[in-house]
Amino acid sequence: MELTLGITEARSRLGEIVDKARYLGETVVLMKSGKPAAAIVPYRLLEQWRRERESLFAVVDEVQARNADMAMDEDELMDFIVEAVHESRLQA
Repeated sequence: MELTLGITEARSRLGEIVDKARYLGETVVLMKSGKPAAAIVPYRLLEQWRRERESLFAVVDEVQARNADMAMDEDELMDFIVEAVHESRLQA
């Protein structure tokens, strides 16, 4: 479940909001001037996002390392990617 609160109300209910996130797994979206400004999420969810992000960056680092010796400028690389995507779609 997701709860949406204005900043002023959230300030007065902070302890309750933290308990909802911690014990009930709820996400609380904090609104400022009628727009989403921040969120309070269960800490386990934040940890999961961090692990996933690190994993994705590891893939990017691996791809960059494997292709470090490629002598392509940005335009050539973009052409190569577009062609690879095109070929992949034809095979699917």
